Amino acid sequence: MPGTLPLDDLRVVDLTHALAGSFCTQQLHLLGADVVKVEPPGTGDDFRERPATFAAINAGKRSIVLDLKSDHGTDALRRLVERSDVLVENYRPGVTETLGIDWDSLQPINPRLIYCSISGYGQTGPLRAYPAIEWAVQAMSGMSASYIADDVDGAYLGVGVLDPFSGYIAFSAILAALLQRQQTNVGQRIDVSMLDAAMLLMAPQVTGLALGERPVGGTRRPTMVRFRARDRRLFVAALHRKWFERLAQIIGAPELASDARFASPGAQAEHADELIEAIEARLATRTAVEWETEFVGAGLPASVVRSLRELLAHPHLEARGTLQEVAAPDLGRAVKVVGAGFRFEHDQPAFRGGVPRLGEHTADVLAELARERSRGS
Repeated sequence: MPGTLPLDDLRVVDLTHALAGSFCTQQLHLLGADVVKVEPPGTGDDFRERPATFAAINAGKRSIVLDLKSDHGTDALRRLVERSDVLVENYRPGVTETLGIDWDSLQPINPRLIYCSISGYGQTGPLRAYPAIEWAVQAMSGMSASYIADDVDGAYLGVGVLDPFSGYIAFSAILAALLQRQQTNVGQRIDVSMLDAAMLLMAPQVTGLALGERPVGGTRRPTMVRFRARDRRLFVAALHRKWFERLAQIIGAPELASDARFASPGAQAEHADELIEAIEARLATRTAVEWETEFVGAGLPASVVRSLRELLAHPHLEARGTLQEVAAPDLGRAVKVVGAGFRFEHDQPAFRGGVPRLGEHTADVLAELARERSRGS
């Protein structure tokens, strides 16, 4: 019914300390779950030393401090797990067993528990114990090599997509497990691997290689380029023949469409530099914004290559409600963070609280557990 969110009344135990795991649990919070973030004493989450990143992926959660290397801390965690629906952790495989908080240890306490592990290479396989962060997995998977040339500065690592994508895979798997639990009344063990996530992102290339196709990463497509206009770069996609003909008309060079050098994708790739040079010669006569208006009006995918700061000032984000303002006491000010990546017709996903201080909710959560136990709930 209106006035509720899909995960209202669900409690999530958040044992994450890296980006992928915290991203996952934040999506659960946006759909209504009470996310209790368990942090170690003293330092807390790894990202607390980077306040902007911490705020971006932990707003709205409740923070409690437990020393999971102590009996007192693990006992408290077990009481929390007993009355929770989901647990998400992103330790290196083997660590939870050492701490006594692995699936086999906690599942008997709560048979309906959904236990999700996020790691670099998964809970099984020869790479299981490899230490991992996004960039190591990109290197291992072939992903880096697919879009970064070998002669590029080695300090350029690429685009950080595996962490949030792995978190979103975990989020979707948890939603599926919750639906399954409605039918079976039994929990589920979920194993999310960043390497598997990389394979999903490269699925067409994986199948293409199996069929003997050439990797597409090294092929230049001169009809899909960040072209130089008079003042700055402009991305335009004119991949289809009708799009290419339309582009040629718009820039006042219809002869390009009838030129034998550009008559097919193969011919265009063979003469890529010549085609790009011809297009940029025409684009140099006007600003990128002016060309964007022309191309978009003609139905071509196009955009000025904007900075993030420019986009944040664009009225589209406000119209969509993309950003939400939350309190951040440790920063002494409110901050804007990105909300859910989708919209509902009613009862929009939203943050219910600010960026938690370390251990801010420890006393409250432990008191809740005591009350719940006394009621036998």
